[in-house]
Formats: sequence, structure tokens, C-alpha cells
Amino acid sequence: MIDIARLRALCVVVSALLLTGCGKEPTPTSKPTHSPAASASATLSPAEKFKEWADAGGSETVNTIGKDLSAVDRDSHPADLEALKDSCAQLTADLEVAQGGDAMPDGAMASRWVLALKHLKASAAACTEGANGEDQASFDTMAAEMSIGTKHLSAVVKRLSKVTGR
Repeated sequence: MIDIARLRALCVVVSALLLTGCGKEPTPTSKPTHSPAASASATLSPAEKFKEWADAGGSETVNTIGKDLSAVDRDSHPADLEALKDSCAQLTADLEVAQGGDAMPDGAMASRWVLALKHLKASAAACTEGANGEDQASFDTMAAEMSIGTKHLSAVVKRLSKVTGR
């Protein structure tokens, strides 16, 4: 039997934080609408630039990732390996879209965002590998990478909440 209790706890905490921290439910589609503002004026403060990024699709991207993490959680408890393959594949796809999007204009948060995406993508890849091979070591990697990624993502969500007032 696959031990995914640590993963479940991480997913629950992150999903709750993401869904409440950004002030709105994720959109029904799992494809992020991603065109965060590349036109942020040099006269805007870092907080204003960050808010512009969030309003131009950044918040929606974060919400989509939160929705994906919720799906991974749902498919992890009880473990449904076929569904987990799908939810981890969707998380991977949405993380790739986020990685290809406009850079976050807030320097301090940009590094946290990059690290969140990197570690969550590694987690999603390990999830897919674990679900395909029923491999406990992959699920352990998944949980470890998710822990690191969600730590960084939580910092981004906290900043989003503060800057957007949501």
C-alpha cells in the first residue's frame, strides 16, 4: 500500500491557503489565462507592479495551481492511481504554462515563484512516476519536493493577499 499521508497533509494545507489567500475560487478551466503585465511602468512601486502582475493573470495562475493541488489531494486519499496519473499530468501541464509566462516583477517574490514552480514540477513528475509504477520512493520524492515547493508558493500567496487586499 502506498503511504501518502504526508502528501495528503501538504495538499490540504496548500489548497486551503491558495483558495482563500487569493480571494476567489479557481476558474472552471484548468488552463491558466496567462498574460501578466509586461507593461508595468518603471514609476510603479514593487507592490503596484506585483498587483498589476496578479491582476493580469498571475492570481488566476496561482489559483489554477491550487486547484490542481486539490485534485492531487483528492486522488491521493484514498489512492486512485489512474486518477492520480491524470491530476499529476494536469499539474505538470499547468506548471509548464506558468513557467513560460511573464516574469513576476517583484524581485523578492520572483525568486520564490521560480522555486515554487521548479519544486512543484519535480513533485508532479515524481507523482506521475509513482502512480505509473506504484513506486513508494517516487511518492516520497513527490512529498519532499511538494513540501519545498509549497513553502515558496505560500510566500507568494501571502504576498498576493497583502498586495491585492483579497
